[in-house]
Amino acid sequence: MQQLVNTTRQNLFFEHLSPGVGVGFPVPKDWFPIKTFPLLIIVGMTGVGKSTITKALAEEGLDFTLLPNRRALTERLIIAPMLKMEEKVVQPHCRIQRLTYARLYREYFPGGMGHILASLHVNPQEVNSILVFDSLRGVNEVCYAAKALENAKFVMLTAPNMVRLERLLKRHDPFDQIANQNLEDNRQIFPEALTNFASLGIPEASNYFTPREEQEILELVNKRVVTDVELRDKLKIFVEESQNYDSVATKQILEAMDTSDRSLIIDAIASPQESAKVIISRLCKSVDIKTNK
Repeated sequence: MQQLVNTTRQNLFFEHLSPGVGVGFPVPKDWFPIKTFPLLIIVGMTGVGKSTITKALAEEGLDFTLLPNRRALTERLIIAPMLKMEEKVVQPHCRIQRLTYARLYREYFPGGMGHILASLHVNPQEVNSILVFDSLRGVNEVCYAAKALENAKFVMLTAPNMVRLERLLKRHDPFDQIANQNLEDNRQIFPEALTNFASLGIPEASNYFTPREEQEILELVNKRVVTDVELRDKLKIFVEESQNYDSVATKQILEAMDTSDRSLIIDAIASPQESAKVIISRLCKSVDIKTNK
């Protein structure tokens, strides 16, 4: 544990992550801790529409600076130090491996990505009136950020598991890849052999879908909407992420926070534009907002 802490610190000489946003020490003159700035944090799992909502916020006139996203911060501040510590070659772009590293990081720093977010510094001359971060996940991250970032407000996007998986299957993002080094994982599975998720080697996936949904998902292979390999890999990502972050408990934490006007739960099935309007009116009304309209 101490080895990782030391390695992480050694890699934190001040670095500019994006215009006006940096991490490490010594902090440049006239830069301030992120906790002193208005901050809107989007909370949600893969497939709930975080990027869509961010775009809608801009279209509705919210004048904000988008912070380096979760992917970038994970790569730079979690994976890179761990790779240096291990002194071996792994596949950091495999999503399963990335989730493993994120889990290990939380063992050393329980706040996870919330801990990283709270460690950032900002130059007020280079950012807009509100900062937006995409995204936090899980109870640990949200609870840490809520305590460490007193000016932060949270919007959690939710969507049914079926919708999230469908979006994951359709988006064809190169980021959604996993390393299948086991030859058994690359075998062809004939559609008629797909009777349940166990046929794909992922029996635990049944915990997240109804029996009817499971059959509808498997039918996508028979209809040639996706290949068996694509379905298996996306299900693995879905299950691994769901096991890493408890979205139900996270939602309960944010619902309990709602009385202080710090949080909002949004059904991602709703119109992004209408959702953005609600977010701005509920969570950003105290901020000096410049609109583009």
